[in-house]
Amino acid sequence: MVNLILFFKGFIVGIAFIIPGVSGGTLAVYLGVYKKFLDSISNLFTEFKKSVYFLIPFLFGALVSVLALAKLFAILIEWNSFIVLLFFIGLLMGGIKHLYLKSGVKKINISALLSLVIAFFILLTIIIIDKTKTTTMVATFDLDIVSYLLIIGLGIISVTTMIVPGISGSAMLMVLGYYTAIVSNVIGNITDFSNFSYNIQVLIFYIIGMVIGLFVFSRIISFLLEKYPKQTYFAILGFVLASIIGVFLEIRNPNTATNYEEQIPIYKDIFTYIQDNILIVIIGVIMFAGGYITTKYLTKLEKSEEVNNESL
Repeated sequence: MVNLILFFKGFIVGIAFIIPGVSGGTLAVYLGVYKKFLDSISNLFTEFKKSVYFLIPFLFGALVSVLALAKLFAILIEWNSFIVLLFFIGLLMGGIKHLYLKSGVKKINISALLSLVIAFFILLTIIIIDKTKTTTMVATFDLDIVSYLLIIGLGIISVTTMIVPGISGSAMLMVLGYYTAIVSNVIGNITDFSNFSYNIQVLIFYIIGMVIGLFVFSRIISFLLEKYPKQTYFAILGFVLASIIGVFLEIRNPNTATNYEEQIPIYKDIFTYIQDNILIVIIGVIMFAGGYITTKYLTKLEKSEEVNNESL
């Protein structure tokens, strides 16, 4: 039963990788597996059996999620990103109070507030760069030595988003111009056997980068959470607040183009979009409420698990 729950939580965290602007690390915090995940990576060799018992079902769930849903969510986002992404904005907003409580800050703490502000503006800067850049998306790799090293680097960058809550892996790939090359054309088409050799090569080197990133950054974040919990959780809160803005800016008008990448963002003329799509907006608000309530339930579930573990 425990393995099934871990698989399910990994499955949910995996969804965040393929949704623009959503952070897997944030969902891991809300699901109550964030610290356990970091500890399992950091202590893999010293507490091998315990770490593997946690990591195998959790990472397998995340992998299944990415492989099974990448194509589906790409279709849904192209169909109507307003409805899909408002649900995830609700998920993010529903856990803000939970993050604040986990920080343990009960009165004004200047260093914690400073951490929040710095983290918020770092991610906001990345989002602004993403929205103002003129670089076109890379569709494929040449599969030479330089490309292999680049793919490993992209894997390292992407996995930090699972470790650093609030920062979206898909958003980072978009900023760098490699979202299409990795998510859409490889992970989303992994069952396309006409390009099987190419897809597998890209995926292998991408996973190598992710493994390297996991071991390096998990130790860093574990150290920060242990030594500076208030500042670290407030930094996470800053990332989450900025990521809410980032996810909203990813919402696009499906009436302007078929492909999601070519659709015009609704923030460029939001009032016209609302007037012309009243029903969609109502459904989106309902989805937002659903996401918000879902997170509230998940965070309550985490609290009950913590109480049960303490009583054992």
